[in-house]
Amino acid sequence: MYGSKIASIRLARGYTQDYIAKQIGVDQRTYSKIEKDEKVRLNDDLLDKIADALGVSVEDIKSPTPIIMTFDNSPYSGQYNNITSIDKSIIDTLNEELKVKNEQINRLLSLLEKGK
Repeated sequence: MYGSKIASIRLARGYTQDYIAKQIGVDQRTYSKIEKDEKVRLNDDLLDKIADALGVSVEDIKSPTPIIMTFDNSPYSGQYNNITSIDKSIIDTLNEELKVKNEQINRLLSLLEKGK
């Protein structure tokens, strides 16, 4: 009954089914059935666990209207893909490598143009 909403919240958060399944204490196949509404009866305890794992309220899941998710105040914010802690020297090194690669590509393109 709430499967598609649960799935859309999970996807918006960037979580896998396996991750949420582990958070709520079920296997991934069971969780998949929840999202497909194949597991018709969701008891309040399981719905509470899902809402908590997704960082939303049970009311958000049950509501027929879409929810607006803010990630800054979520307890799970930054759990994945947190690039704010990358050392600036790594970014500088990657930029230098890209510059070298671009120069190499431009030289190869120049050689190909001369060969025509």
